[in-house]
Amino acid sequence: GDDFSRRQGRVSLNPFRHLSILGTLALFLLGFGWGKPVGVNLYNFKHPKRDYLITSLAGPLANVIVMIFCFSLMQLTRHDYIFGHSAQPYMLKVHELVIATAIINAILAVINLLPIPPLDGSKIWPCLIPNLKPAFGGKGMWIFIIGIIFLMQSGTLTPVFKFVVETTYSRIPPSDSTMC
Repeated sequence: GDDFSRRQGRVSLNPFRHLSILGTLALFLLGFGWGKPVGVNLYNFKHPKRDYLITSLAGPLANVIVMIFCFSLMQLTRHDYIFGHSAQPYMLKVHELVIATAIINAILAVINLLPIPPLDGSKIWPCLIPNLKPAFGGKGMWIFIIGIIFLMQSGTLTPVFKFVVETTYSRIPPSDSTMC
């Protein structure tokens, strides 16, 4: 029910509409980055708390859906011999690419669930836990962004990433070519 993003021209497949200059620079300098946040106007929702929760869950849910799609593709690409002998090396590369995509989306889903602004988790958890107040943006948002950068660069989140990668990787079906 919220057309706020549409009016801002943000409902688009054009990646430049979502590009954050600072987030892109951070990608090259820090190894991770971000896009422009998508605005939401709570006054456009009939049930603000529920609809805000659903809207905030869209990002992590999209990562999970991509991950499920990747696992489906892995079932197809793991049997590379059915594509013929000449296609086997290419199918192995496709299988490896799908594995990397699944792992990246698993990590992104977990990161997005962290209760730190501007991540989606900072909007999700206050909707689920009574008396927890949501942290909104503004000038104070930079403190949280610097905090996220510190957590990433200090290795504090490394055990979380390691757990996610190992758990995801343990469920990946191996390619027939790698089983030989």
